[in-house]
Amino acid sequence: MEEKAINELTIIDGVGRSKARLLYDAGFETIASIKEAGVGEIAVIKGIGDKLAERIKKSADSINIDELVEESVEEEIHRVIEVPEITITLDDETKRLMNVRKKQKGRKPSFRRTDSHKKKRVPESWRKPIGLHNKKRIGIKGKGALVQAGYGSPAAVRGLHPSGFEEILVNNLKDLETIDVETKAARIARTVGTKKRIMMEEKAVELGLKVLNPMRRAG
Repeated sequence: MEEKAINELTIIDGVGRSKARLLYDAGFETIASIKEAGVGEIAVIKGIGDKLAERIKKSADSINIDELVEESVEEEIHRVIEVPEITITLDDETKRLMNVRKKQKGRKPSFRRTDSHKKKRVPESWRKPIGLHNKKRIGIKGKGALVQAGYGSPAAVRGLHPSGFEEILVNNLKDLETIDVETKAARIARTVGTKKRIMMEEKAVELGLKVLNPMRRAG
């Protein structure tokens, strides 16, 4: 934490590591804290002086904190630990069913809502047609596929990730600790922020848990 603060302060014009240390020891741990301070408060620090205090204050005021935060986030992303490749050992029957499912999915049609291709206001997401004269409902060819028995994947592998793991959505570190690493894999929720995601990925590596959507992939 101290090292990170000192590195941030060295961004200010006229501030090297020794001056950054003086500022840090005086209670100025961030550029934002210097922005809020007056020149006089900075000048009283032993080893700074009036002229350097004015220069520090002017430089700090010209720095865009938002851009600094974005750069910090980018650095965190590049610092992320690479998640190793973790595989699951499947029995012969499960492998066979996974191959069956893959072939089925290749032939499975897209199920679209009636008239979604005609009307912009109608989304494509599937809804069962219920109209008395609805051509899709009564099975007229050329009107699109109807969801019905026979299109489903084999029950034993239904819902499994293509890697063979059962997918579990996680939102925090506590969720990771409840997962069986032998048969299940974690998918980090999209609402999780960068810093928290990094912590979760590092924890997953410690546990030997597969993460399906890491920020950086192995290799």
